[in-house]
Amino acid sequence: MKQWLFSGNMVAKFGLLILFIGVGFLLKYAAERVTVPIEVRLAAVILADMALLAFGWRIRATRRAIGLPVQGAALAILMLTVFGAFQRYQLIPASMAFALLFILTAFTCLLAVLQNAVWLAVFGIAGGFAAPIMISTGQGNHIALFSYYALLNAGILAIAVKRSWRMLNLLGFVFTFIIGTGWGVLQYSPENYLSAQGFLILYFLFYVGLALAHAARQAPQMKEYVDATLVFATPVLAIGLQYALVRDKQFGMALSALALGLFYAGLAIVLWRRRGANQKLLIDSFLAMGVVFGTLALPFALDQRWTSGAWALEGAGIVWIGLRQKRVLTWMFGLLVQAGAWISFVAALAGIDIGTAANSNVWLGFLLLAGAAFAMAVNFRAQEGSRGFLRTANVFLALAALWLLGGAWAEVIVNAERLDAVLGTLLVASAMATAVVLALIARRINWQIARAFALCAQLLGGAALLYLALFHWSSVLGAERMLAGALMICAGALFSGWTAHRTLADRRGRWLAASLLGWGACWWFGPVLVTVAEWAAPLVKVFNVIDLYLIGTALCALTFARAATRFDWPAMRFVSASAWVALTAGTCGLLRLVYEQSARLPGASVWMTFAVLWAAGEYLLAYWAARAWALNARVLKALHVVRTVGPWLLIWPVAIRSINTWLFGMPVEQQELLAGAGWRVSGDWARCLTVWLMMAALFWLAGRGRSERWPTTPVAMWYRNALIPIGTAWALMMTVVWNLQQDGAMAPLPYLPILNPLDLTTGFAALLAITCYRARGADAAAPAVAAVLAKLPTVAKFAAYAWFNLMLLRTAAQVLGIDYHVDALAASQVVQSMLSLTWCVTALIVMRRAGRRDDRAARLRQWLTGAALLAVVVAKLFIADLSNVGSMARIVSFVGVGVLMLIIGYLAPFPAAAPAPEPDSVPA
Repeated sequence: MKQWLFSGNMVAKFGLLILFIGVGFLLKYAAERVTVPIEVRLAAVILADMALLAFGWRIRATRRAIGLPVQGAALAILMLTVFGAFQRYQLIPASMAFALLFILTAFTCLLAVLQNAVWLAVFGIAGGFAAPIMISTGQGNHIALFSYYALLNAGILAIAVKRSWRMLNLLGFVFTFIIGTGWGVLQYSPENYLSAQGFLILYFLFYVGLALAHAARQAPQMKEYVDATLVFATPVLAIGLQYALVRDKQFGMALSALALGLFYAGLAIVLWRRRGANQKLLIDSFLAMGVVFGTLALPFALDQRWTSGAWALEGAGIVWIGLRQKRVLTWMFGLLVQAGAWISFVAALAGIDIGTAANSNVWLGFLLLAGAAFAMAVNFRAQEGSRGFLRTANVFLALAALWLLGGAWAEVIVNAERLDAVLGTLLVASAMATAVVLALIARRINWQIARAFALCAQLLGGAALLYLALFHWSSVLGAERMLAGALMICAGALFSGWTAHRTLADRRGRWLAASLLGWGACWWFGPVLVTVAEWAAPLVKVFNVIDLYLIGTALCALTFARAATRFDWPAMRFVSASAWVALTAGTCGLLRLVYEQSARLPGASVWMTFAVLWAAGEYLLAYWAARAWALNARVLKALHVVRTVGPWLLIWPVAIRSINTWLFGMPVEQQELLAGAGWRVSGDWARCLTVWLMMAALFWLAGRGRSERWPTTPVAMWYRNALIPIGTAWALMMTVVWNLQQDGAMAPLPYLPILNPLDLTTGFAALLAITCYRARGADAAAPAVAAVLAKLPTVAKFAAYAWFNLMLLRTAAQVLGIDYHVDALAASQVVQSMLSLTWCVTALIVMRRAGRRDDRAARLRQWLTGAALLAVVVAKLFIADLSNVGSMARIVSFVGVGVLMLIIGYLAPFPAAAPAPEPDSVPA
């Protein structure tokens, strides 16, 4: 930025900046003091826009790519100007604005046709459709509005005769039906029926005519002459709007659908007679819609259940005939009729209440549709030579299974009030029965996909049971009512998984068997075991429900581990990992319990549960290792974290509460007697002794890890490189915090430098860090880790010097009788002088020792370290010590530091460079 401002043509750059500022001031002045009438401004805009339009028209032949956009922009500006004059400034009435916008629309379309510019026509038609909306006052006449839109659609039809512009046709279609539908939703009333019906028929005929015009122009050129959007969307939207008009009239939709079917059938016949060879696809489309709308007349005239039954029989027969005669359109139409039967049946069920459904034997309808779907599945499967038929057969088999299961469930649900106690059991039993039927089909006719559908039926049964448990049953009754269903699901999943394990040897089979095993295990360790634990808790009063569930999980996990060996099903071993999951959950829960409850420790049942979980986890670790079952390295490390770090973390709350109970748990009378005698015990003893215990555990783990014995095997190196260093870091962090917060005194012992509990804790932590550093250094490390390890001795030196300073401050606080706090220590002149002299002596020692090193680079680096410390001392003299006006401490500081600096200058000057070698002498 600086280079840009002060290099190059600086005069021009600053001139532009000044000119810009001047123009900004001029514009602001003009805006505040000069006002041009709006009429003059709009007139100027129109004149300039007319010139722009004339320019675009003039270059239409030579620069078409520029001329057409210029014309479009000019016409858009004219439309916006008219709209602004009416809407914003109220300069012209609505009728004049409407007329001007219509003229501009017609003029735009004329220019588009003359220049063969479809996008210009699209812009004009869009403006024409938007004109009534832009100038609307909310009080218009719908007959005038739709008559105007009829004129626009007539114009589009006229253009379609000359130009094959599909985009323009679609634009008119979208605008017409969207605006018409919006008016119908917001403004329609029954007294407008005749006019609305007339305009709907007129617009319908317009867009049928547009489809015919488009086909007439495109068919001779062998292009895509069937505009699918206009051909199919027009009757669909028209019949939808017609339904809104005649839904309250008896047989209104039936007659409308019949009339529409006859219209399309008649139109197809007329086209076949006149242009049968050129427009066969369009004729087939019209004929298909005639048949479809004729079929739709049936449900509008009859009851839905009768309709669904008739359509199901009709669709099955049409499909059978179409497949036998190899007529694709025939059997595809049969599929549509069958789908209509299903939709009609579902709609009929949605329209009846529970009481009527309970007395109507709706399961017969489900069974009929299931049989029809199965028959169609068998027919499609019997066709050879196409994978598409097989896929269709699979789809219909799935639908047949759904209808079968849906019928059973519907019968159960409609009778749910009297079957509420066994509702979940019946739903699951129905799903299992459907699965059995599908399994028999798969076995009898060798249809493998039926096995997959059988598994899906089991999954649906489980989903239904879960839904009831979560949203229908209360928490008290849910577990009992789930037990039978959960056992069926679990048994079915385990049996299916065992079958897949025996019969399918490929990778997919193994994955399927493992998935089913996991599904069954979820139900076993979920509803089944929870229900058993809730049932057993009142009988076994020692343990609560959670304890019994965790113990049961551990025992079941051991059983699954044994079963994996007994049945030679290796995937089952992963189910035994539930004991480790339970151990993790139990450890986390116990840690939360003991850390949140400060009053007392948990009861014996909790510790017994944790012991069972820990023992089961240890047994499984040994069992897996003995059978060489592979376990992911990360998972193994996570397990060691849970079973080692968890108990280690329990030491803190358990030891603290036990020691506090031992120290302060005596009766009140004895406490008062001791207090009167001057006996006082510090509360910090509990924390101090607890940290010593935890560090002792880390020392023990470090020794076991060094010899690679239990509990560190088989990840002893990970213990040495990760777990023990993390624990050591925690111990060092605790000592740092305590060194900064505590003064070292711990009653009833007197304060002694170095021999007080705080300094002893610091020493133990330092020994632990040294042990950890040596164990880590014995293992091969990456270059980055090795570089970090190489710097740790230097860090340790600085840490030791920091501890030495803190020890001096604690000693001074004890001797001087001041608080061990930053403010109190900083306010003490003696402490400030002591620190200045101590640091200066340290600098002297460091700089003096630097002169004894042989390597000049190392000598210079050490000397500069001492010089930096000396600079800190000097800065401290003028910032802190200088404020102590008139005190002896300040004199001592300055004199002592001065003398020491003279000694440093004499004994440890700046290291001189090595003398340069003398050049060889040249003889005269």
